[in-house]
Amino acid sequence: MAPWKPAQREPDALRSCVYDYLRTRSPQVYKEGNNAPTRLGRTQETMCTGAPLTIDLVVTPVGLATVDARSALVFSVTGHAADTRMGYEVTGQVVIDRATLAFLAIDADLTVINRGGTA
Repeated sequence: MAPWKPAQREPDALRSCVYDYLRTRSPQVYKEGNNAPTRLGRTQETMCTGAPLTIDLVVTPVGLATVDARSALVFSVTGHAADTRMGYEVTGQVVIDRATLAFLAIDADLTVINRGGTA
């Protein structure tokens, strides 16, 4: 795994909201010791723009990694999100330090799957 680098630019409002959702809910999967795909729960969040975003994601532990000599757990992320205009398929990855539960990496790709907000 590559060494940590700061973000090159701020994430957009949609992605930022998904990242906050993942930061809040992903560590619980590790704390519970679950090694199967785990639903993080469907919820409606408010993006920094004030617009609502419905998010429903699943995280799956996929392995261990070493990041700058730190033991880390790697999760894959899949699921869906929808705002008032579009539905999105979400895929990504979360890397959490095993000792501190700090996020070492977080990434989510959002692909439009439905226009009109009826996802």
